[in-house]
Amino acid sequence: MSAEKSMPKVQILRNAENANLADLLPKPTALEGSAPSDATDNAITPQASRVDIGFWACSPGVFTTSRQGVNEVILVLEGSGTLVSDLGHRVEHRAGDMVLIPNGWSGAWEIHEKFKKQYITMAV
Repeated sequence: MSAEKSMPKVQILRNAENANLADLLPKPTALEGSAPSDATDNAITPQASRVDIGFWACSPGVFTTSRQGVNEVILVLEGSGTLVSDLGHRVEHRAGDMVLIPNGWSGAWEIHEKFKKQYITMAV
């Protein structure tokens, strides 16, 4: 019996179909009374020595990729593509998807049409 290799999985954090604005807003109890106040609801607090923010655009094709030493959060701005892990897991992403690609993940992007993403990588 062979043991299946364990690899971190790509997660869709939010997409245009399952986004719920109420879930994204700070809780109303944080903003009470007549005095000015604010609230923060952190989705991710990186414990990183380096954070990079940028954009990546490409034409259709296949691009090998891996996340070694960083976690990456992306927002797909336009187009569509499928992330295929080295183990064969496939997850399609399209404009509006917010995705976490964890440290240790490797595989390929299969880009179906002109594709653009904004990314944040956090060193671990």
